[in-house]
Amino acid sequence: MGVRSALVPTPVKPVLDEAVDELEERASRAGVELRVDCDDAVELALRPRMLRVVARNLAENAIRYAGPGATFTLVVERTDGTVMLVGRDDGIGIDESELPRLFERFYRADRARASRGTGLGLAIVKHIVTQAGGAVEARGARGRGLEVRCELPAP
Repeated sequence: MGVRSALVPTPVKPVLDEAVDELEERASRAGVELRVDCDDAVELALRPRMLRVVARNLAENAIRYAGPGATFTLVVERTDGTVMLVGRDDGIGIDESELPRLFERFYRADRARASRGTGLGLAIVKHIVTQAGGAVEARGARGRGLEVRCELPAP
């Protein structure tokens, strides 16, 4: 029996709301607004703890790097056979040339090297998503924010 078929579907919105609530104070200090845009009925075949790690790491990335005045939104959309979990900010963005390396362990973009992050957050996101049978992709550009798209199989 495959791992995914053994999991009970997890309602997504309560887990995302909890992850965002836990980070609200840090986000406020960094001047970053956190939002969740998710239908109550959406479920994923992913353990709640793993979903929370993905949500927190996406939000923490925005808190560290998006810049004051940015808004970060976790958006969840269900399409045919997949659930798309997107972490999107409207912050300072990243050079397009750095997008392919964002999911490498310990990699941090030039502007992030002075921060206290480990360079593991997005690598962990990629690991969890791919282990669940999904795929990740980063989009963005300098001055246009960052969007991390996690495509996961629907339960």
